[in-house]
Amino acid sequence: MINDANPELYFAEDGAPRSGRFGDIYYSLQDGLSETRAVFLAGCNMPEMWRGRGGISLLELGFGTGLNIAAVMQLWARTREPGAHLHIFSIEGFIMSAQEAGQALRNWPELAEMTDALLAQWPKSRRGFHYMDFPQWGVSLTLGLMDVRAALTAWQGMADAVFLDGFSPALNPDMWADDVFAQIAAKTRAGAPLATFTVAGFVRRGLQAAGFSVEKKPGFGRKRERLEAIRTGEVAVRPARPHKIAVIGAGISGCALVYQARLLGIGVDLFEAGNPGAGASGNEGALVTPRLDAGANAISDLYADAFAYAGALYRRLCPEAILSEGAHQYEATDRDASRFARIVTQTGFADGDLRLFSAGEAIDGPTSSGIYIATALSVQPRTVLDALLAGQQPVQVRVTGVTPSTVQGEDGDFTGYDAVILACGEGMLDLAGEGVRLQPVRGQVECVALTDGPGGAISWGGYALPLADGVLFGATHVRDDRGSDIRAEDRALNIANLAKVIPAGAAMAEHLPSRSRASVRVTTPDYLPVAGQAESGVWLLTGLGARGFCLAPLLAKAVMTQILCKTFALQRQTERLIDCRRSSV
Repeated sequence: MINDANPELYFAEDGAPRSGRFGDIYYSLQDGLSETRAVFLAGCNMPEMWRGRGGISLLELGFGTGLNIAAVMQLWARTREPGAHLHIFSIEGFIMSAQEAGQALRNWPELAEMTDALLAQWPKSRRGFHYMDFPQWGVSLTLGLMDVRAALTAWQGMADAVFLDGFSPALNPDMWADDVFAQIAAKTRAGAPLATFTVAGFVRRGLQAAGFSVEKKPGFGRKRERLEAIRTGEVAVRPARPHKIAVIGAGISGCALVYQARLLGIGVDLFEAGNPGAGASGNEGALVTPRLDAGANAISDLYADAFAYAGALYRRLCPEAILSEGAHQYEATDRDASRFARIVTQTGFADGDLRLFSAGEAIDGPTSSGIYIATALSVQPRTVLDALLAGQQPVQVRVTGVTPSTVQGEDGDFTGYDAVILACGEGMLDLAGEGVRLQPVRGQVECVALTDGPGGAISWGGYALPLADGVLFGATHVRDDRGSDIRAEDRALNIANLAKVIPAGAAMAEHLPSRSRASVRVTTPDYLPVAGQAESGVWLLTGLGARGFCLAPLLAKAVMTQILCKTFALQRQTERLIDCRRSSV
């Protein structure tokens, strides 16, 4: 296995799930749900702790079966303030399968609505952050599937409550170490409660040394005692919650921002001079694939997490948008064979997500081998945009300028926003100012009614993907060109490029009518996106290049989380990659 995250789970004769790796049970044999409610929910004074709050953040160590999460989501859904949002960050080193979790959770039909929703988004076993949205209850869950120390280092949130629910300290002492307690304390707000089932002396002393006041409480079931703790320190005044933001641009970035704002309970006005998808997000098909980086580094972490989130979101939110699944990426240089061999071993992808393939596997034409991305998608962009917008119509106005609280239009200003976000593709070149170096790249694609096309998406330097009535292929790549006119020479170039992999199809395409489309993407000097607040105070989401449908959902979450919570939703090591003020842009 690439990812050795198997808990070696088995179900004992009593029906309880147990970890063979740690030799411990996942929950009380008497009643796991009652234990969760008594030890963790009541132990953290829920729901009283969130009364009157617009949102809270919960940190959990020990995701396990997901029982605690389902229980807290149910309580939150029943008692939250209107529009309030719950963010959960949970850590798990050894994830069970969705089937195993379903068997473990079926004992509590009263939680079925929550457990069914949780199981529908249950993550694969891949190292990284897994993002799950439950907009019907105002909940987002981030699961850090990795070592507890790495997860706490990577997470940049601040907890309003903590569930400490790992396996027994005697059987899993690594999770109950003093340095872990110090990390927890550093990520917990003063005044926040912590609850755990154990009263082990070294746990109690470790929490006290880290900065918690600790008190023994009556235990659940056969356990005589448990611990409740409070993070010491001066309770800080919380910043005012934003109520309304403005988003400029209704391409994939802008629409993803609208979706995230709705999830977080924030009002949003969307500005677009034309219709959604009028720019580079308006092609008839789009590939959802990650940038494959041979180094297991922050770049590969960013793209692996974003790719997993985008694919899961589209499958859940708009399955009707999916044209095909899987993509064959052919070797384009002599170095690609060794590069692909390293990439398929990366832990940021689940087993089976990536594999090497031999020449001739996908189509008859190419002689090269390559890497197959099993979870890649080809999608209909307009269907995706409509699903993200959920009926919201843009304010149709040409934006001429922005400030941190104002959108300036040709016929007047729109004011009173808590944040203004530029996500307008090519329009960034006119509105973003001089703080960020952006470059336009013109691309033209062709849609032709080919019968001799690929069964799924392929890429080789160009790309081709199946449509309902043919094949979309391209694209040209012309820097510093903002023209959107259709050019015969670009069509000829696209057909010549297609001939490298599908000669017969290219020959046919020369004599068939083509629906050509040209648009302008925006890139940065280091080919990495920009997501964050510029020195002007305006927020930016740009520079996604050809990876918009892969990157936009997660980067939109990162921007909106920064606006709402003043924290960063992505792994810490990726923050510098997308910072507006990094030296490379």
